[in-house]
Amino acid sequence: MKTILTTLNAKYIHTSLALRLLYVANKDRFDLSFREYVIKEDIQAVAQDLLNQNPDILGMSVYIWNVEQTNKLINILKEKNPNMIIILGGPEVTYEPQFFLDKWNIDYIISGEGEFVLGELLEAIQNGVQTEIKGVSNKGYISKEIARADLNKIATLPSPYTLEEDKEAMTNKLVYFESSRGCPYQCQYCLSSLEKGVRYYPQEYIFHNLKYLIDNGAKQIKFLDRTFNLNKDHTHAIFDFLIENYRPNLSCQFEIYADLLSDDIIDYLNQNLKLKYFRFEIGIQSTHEPTNIAVKRKQDFNLLAGNIKKLMDGGKIDLHLDLIAGLPYETLERFIKSFNDVFALKAKEVQLGFLKMLRGTSLRKNADLFGYKYNQSAPYEIEYNNCVSQEELERIHEAEHALEKYWNSGKFTRTLNRLFESHYKDKYFELFDEIGQFYKVQQYPHHGYRLEDVFLNLHHFLLSKDIDLLDLLKTDYYCNFKIRPHGFWEDRIEKKIRKRLLYDIGQDKKFLSKHKLNRRIIEKQAVIDAVSENEYLLTVFLTEGELVKHLFLPYKVAE
Repeated sequence: MKTILTTLNAKYIHTSLALRLLYVANKDRFDLSFREYVIKEDIQAVAQDLLNQNPDILGMSVYIWNVEQTNKLINILKEKNPNMIIILGGPEVTYEPQFFLDKWNIDYIISGEGEFVLGELLEAIQNGVQTEIKGVSNKGYISKEIARADLNKIATLPSPYTLEEDKEAMTNKLVYFESSRGCPYQCQYCLSSLEKGVRYYPQEYIFHNLKYLIDNGAKQIKFLDRTFNLNKDHTHAIFDFLIENYRPNLSCQFEIYADLLSDDIIDYLNQNLKLKYFRFEIGIQSTHEPTNIAVKRKQDFNLLAGNIKKLMDGGKIDLHLDLIAGLPYETLERFIKSFNDVFALKAKEVQLGFLKMLRGTSLRKNADLFGYKYNQSAPYEIEYNNCVSQEELERIHEAEHALEKYWNSGKFTRTLNRLFESHYKDKYFELFDEIGQFYKVQQYPHHGYRLEDVFLNLHHFLLSKDIDLLDLLKTDYYCNFKIRPHGFWEDRIEKKIRKRLLYDIGQDKKFLSKHKLNRRIIEKQAVIDAVSENEYLLTVFLTEGELVKHLFLPYKVAE
């Protein structure tokens, strides 16, 4: 019987490790293949492509981001081929199999880790045998078991990371990698809290696969470990290996529990890492202790903040800090404090998410206890609770849009840092909140904008506050380009005068010699802005390989 494994990824650059693991565990015993799609693809076209393969059995991985599209796909497939057997797996269906078997037109659900359970199920289907398999549910039987795979046994299988069909795409896609499974913490909003214990792959298996990815041009490796640095020896061994096998143009991303970082490992990373090689995602979520207690999240914010500061001082690792709006006992005012506590650390990115009531989690089961109202469709985002209203959450959403555009984009660093040093000192959320409300009043779009418009909108916002930072905005603007761009502001220099000024500067041998420039660079790769009547700022775009160096040079015209 022909079986196809498939899923709808969130983006084209993503790859599904789950499909590959299921494939390598079962490909030698069954007529098995896998195909990946993206949620933005036309579902009718995806269905037709799968039907063209004429599978007898279809296995689908279901996640919070693809659950709605997956259901639509299943309905189309079953309408056109009612005899097709459909098996679902993945975190979205694992903990509530009864719901999906009742509501969806499917045949089986695998709860948990299906690498070896899938083989048992396929064998039973092919032999026409109805057996009760641990972790497998159907319309007549709901398994109470969550399947767990033996990682040592997985390590003996062909590698899911070295498939020939992935080799060419590795240089432009995100590679997901796991060195362990499980999480020791019990955060009540997270599905990982339902797993018991942490298991590790053999070190030799980890190193062999990492070496293959490094040697074959992988661009980004994202470790899926829920708390990568839980085991000190395991963590240090992988960090050692990656540092010893460093390769330019590769970045590695880890989910880190910052409380567990020791001074020796921080010092080691700060001393030995290359720039932009490691990226740490650190979940903070809230700095309000009653909130953390309510969701059973253990956290020492002072220790965590101190460790983050040490990493920031080292300047080697890009940090991504996570916050969640809508957690229990956190009012708008208290959330603002959490945001400002976290933002004060000045990480490269601050991710502001909104609480989602995931199927199977304790917080979803106890939603009434905290007065939660949430959307019944994925991603199950909350609408309000006892402590924060719908209007307040919508306001936080507007601030989150501003945060993404003006901080996380990395395009406004100079301007925002100046604001945080002066007009908005220690008022980080307040700035993004006010920008968000300004966008709302002005009816500016959150999507589909040009970069020039984003700069101009911020300029208009600042002028509405009697703040003029146009010169800094210009500098930030220029740093986003490799060649001289059109400006977003009304030009104060006539075209004819600008051309003459650039020509004169190109003839100024003393100036050119001092800055190691030449006439052609000035005339072709520079822009000039007036500072005062006889003073100008010259911005020069210098290409060095694939990088662009921006020179900001003051120039005064001799009277």
